[in-house]
Amino acid sequence: MTKRLVPIFSLLALSCLCLALNIAFAQEKPKAKAAPVLAGEAVRGSIPVTLAAVGTVEASEVVEIKARINGLLRKVHFEEGSDVRQGDPLFSLDSRDLEAQLRSARAGLDRIRAQLKKAGEDKRRNDDLLRQGLISRDQQETTDTALAALQAELREAEAAVEAAAVDLSHAEIRSPLDGRTGVLQLHAGNMVKANADSPMVVISRVEPVNVRFAVPEAHLSAIMAAQAKAPLRVTARPAGVSEAVSGSLFFIDSAVDSRTGTIILKARFANDGRQLWPGQFADVTLEVGTMQDAVLVPERAVAPGAEGEYVFVILPDNTVEYRTVRTGLRHGDRVVVESGLNGGERVVLDGHLRLTPGAAVTIRSEGGGPAEGAPGAGQ
Repeated sequence: MTKRLVPIFSLLALSCLCLALNIAFAQEKPKAKAAPVLAGEAVRGSIPVTLAAVGTVEASEVVEIKARINGLLRKVHFEEGSDVRQGDPLFSLDSRDLEAQLRSARAGLDRIRAQLKKAGEDKRRNDDLLRQGLISRDQQETTDTALAALQAELREAEAAVEAAAVDLSHAEIRSPLDGRTGVLQLHAGNMVKANADSPMVVISRVEPVNVRFAVPEAHLSAIMAAQAKAPLRVTARPAGVSEAVSGSLFFIDSAVDSRTGTIILKARFANDGRQLWPGQFADVTLEVGTMQDAVLVPERAVAPGAEGEYVFVILPDNTVEYRTVRTGLRHGDRVVVESGLNGGERVVLDGHLRLTPGAAVTIRSEGGGPAEGAPGAGQ
């Protein structure tokens, strides 16, 4: 009997040993490591109410330069694509014929003046003779008529001189505005036709410039109401420009386009640095007001999920809570949370896919180390 009990005691001892080892291993099993996350904050504040559109940059002024007289192009005074100032010479036409016409008109004026002087002396002499009864009144009236005719010819000759001087001035073509020249269509030696179909050059004013864009007609009343209080701020950012340029709305079209249901607007930009160039497309943002006391979070805090957008809220014990949210306006890197947050919560900015509800987290800084004041900082 004693021999039968030995194996039983051996099995019991082995079972107790295995149970003790399992308990020891279970006690030594490491806990799940807290996930490092970057934290932000939901705050209450104001945010601009904006409308987004795609606009086209336009020169504030465009002038097509054409000749007003026929002639040979003698000289071009600028390089195409260069800046010119108002009054700068652009083109010189051959003016020899016009100078000769002006000299002829002046000679005709001098002749009429001489004849008029002689007629005036004749009138004074005839007036004396008439008072003495030496000539008839008819002879004196004939002198008066000749004098009046010469006075009319004098005015005609003066007009001819003025017209010839104007024609001569058209041989020198000057810039009517400050701007930038486009492609040069004619060169020295070409014959120029007056008021030709194609311009000799186009000058565009690029400081300032306008940006033309369209918004849905549903926003028209809000835009007009805000514009009546103060000029509305508009920003534009063309492709390749890192920072948007600020301007102001100055034009609202007089009618809605019935085909598209949109209204044309224009904003003016000083364009001192020439970030905007005529013909460019630009992303346009129009500020039509301000939303007050809104819950704002960094846009990175919001992630898409199966039930809609959500955020992870960091609780005081450094665990996270999953919350679905409804977002609204966006401005820069901030987004309005219309429901799901009250403001004042800490939210996770990255690593959403690594987290589950109730997971432990540690707050890290932008550089990757523990944030100041977070568990593990300075250890």
